[in-house]
Amino acid sequence: MLKEGLKITSSEIPPQIQQQIIRMQQLQQSLELLISQRTQLEIQLRETEMALKELEGVKPEDAVYKIVGPLLVKADPSKVKGELEDLKVSIDTRIKTLKRQEERSRQQLEEMREKIQAALQGGVSPAG
Repeated sequence: MLKEGLKITSSEIPPQIQQQIIRMQQLQQSLELLISQRTQLEIQLRETEMALKELEGVKPEDAVYKIVGPLLVKADPSKVKGELEDLKVSIDTRIKTLKRQEERSRQQLEEMREKIQAALQGGVSPAG
C-alpha cells in the first residue's frame, strides 16, 4: 500500500513504524473478513428472496417442504413465508451493519497508510 518510489529496507524502519505497519496489515485482514462475511450474507439474501418469490404462487393447501437439519419436512406455506420474511429482514440488517464496519475499516486503513507513508518520507512518528 505504500508508494512504490519509496525504497526503505525493514531494518531502516523504526520499530514504532513497524508496529503501525503490522496493525495496518491486521486491519486489512479484518476488512477482508468483513467483505467475505458480507458476500456470504448477500448470497443467502438472494437465495431467501428467490424462495419467497417461489412461494408467491403457492396456494395454502399446496404442499411445501423445508429443510430441518438433515430432514425435509412438510410445512405450512404461510408459516414458511413468514419465517423467510423474518430471515430476510435479519440478513438485510446484518449486511447493513457489515457495510458500516467495512466503511469504518477502510477509513482507518487509509488514515494509517497516510500516517505511515508520511512518517517514512519525513521521519515523523505516526500517532495512534
